[in-house]
Amino acid sequence: MHTSTTQAPHPGPEPIPPSSRSFAFGLRVRVAIDTTQRYLFGDDGPSVLTSLAEELCIQVARIVVCDFKIHSQLDRTVPAILRNVRIGIWSCARRAALDAASALACGAKRRVMQSDLAIKAANLALRIAELCEANERAGCEKQVSESYERARRSEFAAMHRERREREARRRAEAEQSLSDVEESR
Repeated sequence: MHTSTTQAPHPGPEPIPPSSRSFAFGLRVRVAIDTTQRYLFGDDGPSVLTSLAEELCIQVARIVVCDFKIHSQLDRTVPAILRNVRIGIWSCARRAALDAASALACGAKRRVMQSDLAIKAANLALRIAELCEANERAGCEKQVSESYERARRSEFAAMHRERREREARRRAEAEQSLSDVEESR
């Protein structure tokens, strides 16, 4: 094939405007939702946050993403939300939920994914972040109250230990004085 340097290259077909683009050529975010049998054997079942995180995974999996960067970010953050919520690491789950909400909102704004589904999923991610923050705060308050209780018990134990030592010293002094009296007779 011979190309001429004097002719302008053929521009090809006109690009399709983003507003009329079909989302049939995007990528879906794959999220593995592990369903174990731990709920069958004595556990209370999934918490509200776990249920919301699983719902977010399902919603994000339904969205077709046409931007590799946003797809990559969602591919990392959405499973992190679910994993951290299940483990109970609220600060990491909150950070991942905020990152996912940001990526979803950015994708909806740039029209590289279905806007209605992305906005709905972003709102759910923000709700998860809010609940994670509340759980983190409650955990900190619980930790403070537990450390206060430990300190109080420790102080109480030290007080009793000191009292027992004083009583033991008094008994020893009394026995010593009694033995001194008996020896002097």
